[in-house]
Amino acid sequence: MRLLIPVFSPASGTWGGITRVIAVAEAARRAGHEVALCASGDLEPRLRQRGYTVYSNPAATMFGLPAPISRVIARRGENFALPVQPGRSIGNIWFVFFVSGMARSGYLHALVDAELQAVRAFKPDRLFTDLNPGAYLVARITGLPIAAAFQQVMTWGKGSWAWGQMHRAMMSVLNARGCPAADPDDLCFGPSVLKIIPSIPELDGADPARRDVCYVGQLLGDIQPTGDLQLEARRHVFVYVGTGSIGLTTLREVLPRVFPESGERRCLVGAPGIAQPERVGGVEFRPYVAVEDVLPRCDWTICHGGQNTIVQSLRQGVPLIIFPGPIFERRFNAQKVQEAGAGLMSEVTGFTIEWLTGALQRQAEFVPRAAALGERIRSYGGAAAAVEAIERHTAAAPSAQEGP
Repeated sequence: MRLLIPVFSPASGTWGGITRVIAVAEAARRAGHEVALCASGDLEPRLRQRGYTVYSNPAATMFGLPAPISRVIARRGENFALPVQPGRSIGNIWFVFFVSGMARSGYLHALVDAELQAVRAFKPDRLFTDLNPGAYLVARITGLPIAAAFQQVMTWGKGSWAWGQMHRAMMSVLNARGCPAADPDDLCFGPSVLKIIPSIPELDGADPARRDVCYVGQLLGDIQPTGDLQLEARRHVFVYVGTGSIGLTTLREVLPRVFPESGERRCLVGAPGIAQPERVGGVEFRPYVAVEDVLPRCDWTICHGGQNTIVQSLRQGVPLIIFPGPIFERRFNAQKVQEAGAGLMSEVTGFTIEWLTGALQRQAEFVPRAAALGERIRSYGGAAAAVEAIERHTAAAPSAQEGP
């Protein structure tokens, strides 16, 4: 198998998608397959250092704005609280594409052109992606089978304003290539797309009996160095929250009062917006934390509800306290964890000394279910199972409109 992986590289710099891509790419190489990737920005040299063939994609910017302005917006987002009433859910995957600048017709044409050039050069027989919109269009244009990381919540938002913007941009690309019009939902989530779900049915909800659905439990690759963290001989609480949840300013104000120097637990916070490691009371703030090394020593994970963090924690039997904010995907994930009995969900307004102190005392209630879900996650086979499913997959897409 020759597998081409177009990477979703939003200007916000999220690592969730690239860790899933790395997991599949490494498993495919271990199975003896040829792998190449399409990427942009600083991901290109990182991936080349791992020995991959990498084809350049045009870099996206926030809202399609000039790059310097985009970088400012992305940096400020780490301390920006969305002005949304607690309890509300906003957004959908189409809005994510719009915010990431990928609903601009000019950008999407350039993205597809670059990925078609990669197809001609590498001559793949399969595609895999984690939400790169160009990849779905390339699959339709070339007729190549495509598999993609998926969550059931991605199907939300059809007919929304952002969906309309993506529809316009995608149809512009198809029209330029002489391809029939297509619904964006069919392009990205239709039956011809093999949906690789890095979770389990209890935490997602897609019907596992569908022929185009494959649960694999987890896809967790590592793009960052291991780091040099030395843990004290105490129990820990790991904290990771992203844009739109709890800002760094609030973390610095609240956590040292929940975890004083004299406390029985230490708190470890990882966030890209932290420039240098620092210690405040019993809390250590670091720009990067090797999560898999830390979690076996943790009693809790406090997070924003990202799928990777949830799955990583449950694999180790660690229950979660989740502050998703209003972001649609995170609220969906948080509600699933709470319904499954593996943790607690709270609004951002609940991030107080009193609420956290009370929640942390309830660990024993959630450990058994977290451990059971962790066993379920490990049983699904991970990246190796994903590669096997991709090998078996033959798309039911229309005949190729443009050959490689």
